[in-house]
Amino acid sequence: MAPIYKIAIIQFQPKPIDIEANFKYAADEIRKAAAAGADIALLPEFHLTSWVPNHPEFVSASAASGAILSRYQDLARELNINIVPGTIVEAHTTTADPASGTTLVTTAPDDTSSGTLELRNMAFFVEAGTGKVLNRYQKTNLWHTERGHLTAPTLESASSAGSTTDWPPHKAFDTPLKWGDRFVRAGMLVCWDLAFPEAFRALVADGVDLILIPSYWDPYEDVDAESLAVNPECEVDYIRACLAARASENTVAVAFCNTGGVSQLAQPLLGLRGEIRPGATETKILEMDLDYLRVADNHYKVRADIKREGWHYEHTLRFPAKTAAPVSK
Repeated sequence: MAPIYKIAIIQFQPKPIDIEANFKYAADEIRKAAAAGADIALLPEFHLTSWVPNHPEFVSASAASGAILSRYQDLARELNINIVPGTIVEAHTTTADPASGTTLVTTAPDDTSSGTLELRNMAFFVEAGTGKVLNRYQKTNLWHTERGHLTAPTLESASSAGSTTDWPPHKAFDTPLKWGDRFVRAGMLVCWDLAFPEAFRALVADGVDLILIPSYWDPYEDVDAESLAVNPECEVDYIRACLAARASENTVAVAFCNTGGVSQLAQPLLGLRGEIRPGATETKILEMDLDYLRVADNHYKVRADIKREGWHYEHTLRFPAKTAAPVSK
């Protein structure tokens, strides 16, 4: 029998620029989730500041929010729960000499003029008991309206900083959760990354079991009128379709926590479970039975195919798929 783990999906709409109020709500919900036996708490994207890039205090609030990560580390140690604190926008000072790298700003800077700070939308996995950050991921596929405000990782930027440690961006990692004689491997994506199957397949090639996705996606705003005229629920349908497809085609569990609703857990064979309606402020604790991943993998054999000698699409993967950990036990 494979273990059953509980994931707390904490859906809420953050208050713009109100870091302390948003953190307090998140921390209170994490405490409740830990008391209810949850193994992982998942928060939404931009959960400390909301997404208000044109607000005069957005850049300074983003810079200040970098210091909140340590408070989530304290919670993980105190409550013995793994925490994915949505995303936290980090502000990095840029320098004229790329070789000198960048420096993280964890307090609001005096100068927030354009060009002095680089904003990175970061997700973290904080380990239960120790508070150690086991993985950090910078959002790779930026939504159209984010591209003038945030930066995405590139091989060139990693190389110019003198390190390619964080490249390629889609990497799986061992969590403290056990599955037989090995650890459950997780990966993180953010919001619009959901639209790109290549990101999921890269994680599968690296042996992923569970993909955690914080999101800030309003299914009724920032949608063009022509699309809404065709189908007012087009974005809800899009999210559901992507979640179901990504879980099934890769035989992975996908936990999705979105400010705008449709948060849920997707698994192969089972489909979509525990959806939270748009507009709701709600936390759901959902059980993830890893044995269904084994059953699905034994049936579809996707991982066996991508590890097969001469697999047609091996050139699309940066990881050596032949060494990826199998799901089957």
